Amino acid sequence: MTLRVATVLSARDWEPALVEHARETAAVRIVLRAYQPDEIEARHDDIDVVVAGGEVAWVTPRQVATWKRLGLGVVGIHPDGDTPSGDMLAAAGADDILPDTADVRAMLQTIRFLSAAVTRLPVESSGSVLAVVGPRGAPGCTEISLALATELASHQKALLIDLDLEAPALAVRLGVSPRPDIADAADEVRETGTLANDTAQRVGKLSVLVGSHRTGEAPLRSQMIEDVIEAAAATFDTVVLDLGCASPDSHHLKRADRAVLVVDGSAIGIVRGAQVAARWSGPPPSLIVNRVAARDRKQLAEAAKQWTGLEPAAMIPDRAEIRRASVAGTKPDRKLRTLVRPIGAGT
Repeated sequence: MTLRVATVLSARDWEPALVEHARETAAVRIVLRAYQPDEIEARHDDIDVVVAGGEVAWVTPRQVATWKRLGLGVVGIHPDGDTPSGDMLAAAGADDILPDTADVRAMLQTIRFLSAAVTRLPVESSGSVLAVVGPRGAPGCTEISLALATELASHQKALLIDLDLEAPALAVRLGVSPRPDIADAADEVRETGTLANDTAQRVGKLSVLVGSHRTGEAPLRSQMIEDVIEAAAATFDTVVLDLGCASPDSHHLKRADRAVLVVDGSAIGIVRGAQVAARWSGPPPSLIVNRVAARDRKQLAEAAKQWTGLEPAAMIPDRAEIRRASVAGTKPDRKLRTLVRPIGAGT
């Protein structure tokens, strides 16, 4: 379903820029550019979302309330730095508010997130969420996430979601199509309230939802991602999130039922892991030390415990077989899957 949008005509640059970009991308359908409030009210059955600037004299709390009463979503745009205008839109009940300096792509994403014309199905989460995160420096979060999810999928319904927004690598790692991706899943959940079976791709017994590689589009809003996670948890027994080097105070990490912290098996890897552990605010993590040289195993285990305060739950050896599997578009190496199996099982 393509959202039908009405804008309130404005002399400021945001309105024509938004209309032009929407028409170029066909992300939403502009059905009206209103000069007077009664134009919107007369055509409210053809409109899903109104985008209105707080600088327009007749965009008042009463007018916003009227739109809301008609079942319309409202996105308020206020001049950057005009705090009273933003406060007015917030008090009026606008669903979302952005400054007029916001990128038009961010505006479009905000509009698409609203689902005023759609009745969402109630979603009750039943599955668990396992988040995998690591410090900067490519400690191997994607391979560990994939190994955990593959093991879980051998005996339950499991989904792996690539939420490494800076470097989504799951599609390339598995050699699967870049679409459908997390953005398609967000649109599906926005429209129906559920995650369709064909939105996630199948790799053997495992379902995977790849990250977005769309150039020129704004990153997905945190709430859109959260809705995807909630819908996935209502369908799958376990949802594994590859968060990459996300901040340790990430909302998705805090929301998880369990967490894994992956650090590289080196001195700098342990130091970086300690920095993440010091700022940790999610569920207590299981620590995995990855790519450990055999001669350094004991020393790295002691250093990891001393610097992170966590007893390593798994020490992954630096083996050629594990590295080869990680670039071959195949399942993770059997040895790696065996080592992470107790963590996936929660033991």
